[in-house]
Amino acid sequence: MLRELKVKGFKSLKEISVSLRPLTLLSGLNNSGKSSVLQTIRMLCDSFEEQGPPMLEGHGGVEELRCKSVSSNERIEIVGTFNNGTTASLFLTDNSCEIPKTAPMAYYLSAARRGPEVTLPIRRHLGAEELPYIGNQGEYIVGFLDSLNNTIVQEPLRHPAAQGITLEYQLAAWLTEVSPGIDLQYDIDRKRDTSRIEFNSFRPTNVGFGLSYSLPIITAVLGLSAKAPSNGWECTWGGEWEEQKASRGVLLMIENPEAHLHPQGQTALGRLLALGARCGLQLLIETHSDHLMDGIRIAVRDGELNAQDAQFHFFARSTNGETMMETPKLAANGKLNFWPKGFFDQTLRNRARLAR
Repeated sequence: MLRELKVKGFKSLKEISVSLRPLTLLSGLNNSGKSSVLQTIRMLCDSFEEQGPPMLEGHGGVEELRCKSVSSNERIEIVGTFNNGTTASLFLTDNSCEIPKTAPMAYYLSAARRGPEVTLPIRRHLGAEELPYIGNQGEYIVGFLDSLNNTIVQEPLRHPAAQGITLEYQLAAWLTEVSPGIDLQYDIDRKRDTSRIEFNSFRPTNVGFGLSYSLPIITAVLGLSAKAPSNGWECTWGGEWEEQKASRGVLLMIENPEAHLHPQGQTALGRLLALGARCGLQLLIETHSDHLMDGIRIAVRDGELNAQDAQFHFFARSTNGETMMETPKLAANGKLNFWPKGFFDQTLRNRARLAR
């Protein structure tokens, strides 16, 4: 598990050190550097997986990504430090790339997740060389769910209303936190490489965005932290899946998990993330939701997650365009020792104006 990220010369991150916990929340104004932190970790992990340059599609080359406040020949440095003290380093120049020798087993869900769609694609095969995959937009979530539906969800994450302890039953129960009374069905047409989801026998386009946007998140948290099926793995990749998770750890990065959700659902999702962190996942979350953060704080207050396992960072930009970061400390009672200006205080400011 990563405990620290150090970045030099990347976009607005001229030089920054970000402490990481099992659950780390990134908040702040738009264009303040939150997404840049996620991008550096994605690049670090992708370079290890691909064993080559990790340039993210649509983000340009090194020249475009280099911080404007450093010299034109300075390299971009991205260094992750693990709990055991080992490091994973990525160094980029215009003409060279030094890739890390290790990295977490990383998954990423973009803010631009797939919305309600009649069909979704599936990966053609899940062999020993290809482990369960979600897709950056959650586009392969049905195949991911189907491959892990008999895995055993860990006890802290088990929903009291679930009819069983496997992923399939637990997912159905957790979805009711977003939309009470919802029933999920799916099927796969392997000859056409497509899959289909229904909610209460309705196609997703007749249900709305909230369920489609939250489905990959809930499935990922439950599935990535789940244990092997009770009868063992029947697939060829199961043993490698377990070995990779145990040796490298699992890092799940999510942008705006609260999108299209009612405040009640956002709060429940915050608690789910806290329980996922308790069950061994490392989660890095970018959010604009005070309700999501409150769900995490309530989980800490209720003893479902240790306060030292959650970290909140607030990002802003200085007058010269560089990212600044403040880190309030979370106590066991769920309270913070201070609130940075702009850190989920807009509701109070609005009410103060309305009360005049």
